[in-house]
Amino acid sequence: MTALTLTERGLHRLTEGLPRPYWFLWAGLLINRTGSFIVPLMTVYLTRERGLSLIDAGGIVALYGVGSIAGTTLGGWLADHLGRRATLLLSLVSSSVVMVATGQARELSTISALVFTLGLTADLFRPASQALVADLVAPEYRVKAFGTQYWAINLGFAFAALVGGFVARHGFEVLFFADAATTLACAGVVFAGVPETRPERKAALEGSLITPFLDGRFVPFLVLSYATAFVFMQHLTSLPKDMTDKGLGPEAFGMALSANGILIVVLQPLILRVVTTGARGRPLALGALLTGVGFGTTAFAETLPLFVLSVAVWTLGEIVMAPVNSTVVADRAPAHLRGRYQGAFGLTWSLALVTAPIVSPRLIAATGMTAFWGLCFAACAVAALGYLVSLPAQTR
Repeated sequence: MTALTLTERGLHRLTEGLPRPYWFLWAGLLINRTGSFIVPLMTVYLTRERGLSLIDAGGIVALYGVGSIAGTTLGGWLADHLGRRATLLLSLVSSSVVMVATGQARELSTISALVFTLGLTADLFRPASQALVADLVAPEYRVKAFGTQYWAINLGFAFAALVGGFVARHGFEVLFFADAATTLACAGVVFAGVPETRPERKAALEGSLITPFLDGRFVPFLVLSYATAFVFMQHLTSLPKDMTDKGLGPEAFGMALSANGILIVVLQPLILRVVTTGARGRPLALGALLTGVGFGTTAFAETLPLFVLSVAVWTLGEIVMAPVNSTVVADRAPAHLRGRYQGAFGLTWSLALVTAPIVSPRLIAATGMTAFWGLCFAACAVAALGYLVSLPAQTR
């Protein structure tokens, strides 16, 4: 068998079931994420460039999470009523404008309002994008579609983190404009190659924002999603504190966390082939258990290599769960409610982003860090069992 034949077979396996508009959306996401410089560095920008205290900066960053909650919810509603493509374009154009304005703001109140608005406008995108993929791709190819999309997001994000950190040493202003420019470039790609897939207006009027939360078969999935997301968000809250308490500096935390992006880019295509078939509950249970083991073993990590190992374990859980989560939502949601169902799912992660920094320090103060990591493992173990029980028959 020639190398060309092998390449053709590999290309066919990659693209099978994924139509041309999907690849336009994929390319737009890659461009957008490659320029996602600001949000990961927002705390650094606020403390270094604007002279805010860490407490004030943390409060403003939390406003981004609050805006994300509003944006995810509103984005799902708009995707069903205004249209998937229209919501994507609204999100991309408005967030690029807000991004530039944020970089020019100087007053604390103005920065706070703009950061909240940035979270809202940016996260209008997510439920509309996921609903669009569900519209374009047949059910048997959705895990592959969401997984390939997730891979592009992380590849772009890894590049942005590397370049953004270097450029930030010389000033942030160019990063704000570059971030906005790549967001607009994504809008151009979506406008050029992605069709509108809005459901019929009569169907879109059925249901409401709370419909997904009244779905008795969907609510358990949302609860389990929040539980695993809350544990996962510890990489932004409790993990850096634990490493600092054990004498490891910010550079060590950056090195440990870099293993997350590297493993996703390298392993996602390989693992994706394993999780595309079979019951949905099994890969989600495995992913939740790996997440719990990864964060649970952090209790025993004292050196950088052991922290890297724990990050590697919970990253495997993330790789397994991410494409299957979105597929479960797409499988469960009626076509005219896909935006709202994806918005409800995204809300669980936005809530985890907001609540983890508030709840985790109080739990750590009450139990101690070692016991806290044990609670993280226990929560994920219970979630794994919940996935097996609540999703036994969700197959291809």
